[in-house]
Amino acid sequence: MQTLLFIALNIMDAYLTRISLQIGAIEANPFMTHIGGIIIAKGIIAAALVFILYYFQKEKVLWMLNILLLGVILWNSAVYGILNLSPLDNFMIS
Repeated sequence: MQTLLFIALNIMDAYLTRISLQIGAIEANPFMTHIGGIIIAKGIIAAALVFILYYFQKEKVLWMLNILLLGVILWNSAVYGILNLSPLDNFMIS
């Protein structure tokens, strides 16, 4: 369950990163600068990381990674919302 959640959260992170980059956000993670919002690449990296964790019998850290990634997704959602916020959209100027 945590494995699928980790991969799904990574894909969600990639999607939010992609749409945020399209409207002017900047990738803050220097390791992901070139990958950014490439959803397939993030999914493959997440699956590879899960494989490595299971191979070295360290899969118990997945719950911490999921919580951390949830925080990243919340941050990306906030950045996207702030960049899309336009206070004049709700006002009619005559």
